[in-house]
Amino acid sequence: MNCKELVYLLGDYLEGTMEEPLRQEFSLHLEMCEPCMNFLRTYDTTRILCRQIRCEEIPEEVRTRLKAFVMEKVREHNRDIEKYVEKAAIERREQVSTLLRAYAANRLSPMMAVLFQTHNDRCETCGAFLRSIDGGKSLVEMPKVPPDIEEHIAEFLEALPPGEAPTLS
Repeated sequence: MNCKELVYLLGDYLEGTMEEPLRQEFSLHLEMCEPCMNFLRTYDTTRILCRQIRCEEIPEEVRTRLKAFVMEKVREHNRDIEKYVEKAAIERREQVSTLLRAYAANRLSPMMAVLFQTHNDRCETCGAFLRSIDGGKSLVEMPKVPPDIEEHIAEFLEALPPGEAPTLS
């Protein structure tokens, strides 16, 4: 366990909800890492103090600044999530494109070929699309993949057993 991992797990550790093997690893790290031990003490003291104070005891200016700070952190977090979702969508489109090119070139792994053939024959959503690129005989370039078909094709990757490649090398 490293220091960054410890920080992410701190709440579970203090609440007592951490599984025992992880708790032991966490404790071992604390024993060997003085900065993390100091951080734990400060964090725990802050939690205790925050539970004891009532909202009306906090000056209005401090509450306003605290709310502004928290709201900015929420906006930053949301921007980070949006970037992640966008990146994941781009990656999924690339994976689907790779699969469709392999399908058109008859370069799918045996398991993936079975999934595609079954879908080609039975799926109302994307069967016609798959038949239009089957074998790639008349393809100049890959047609744009509609979102519902992209979603179906992306699910094929989840159907593969762990470690199995979707295409032939």
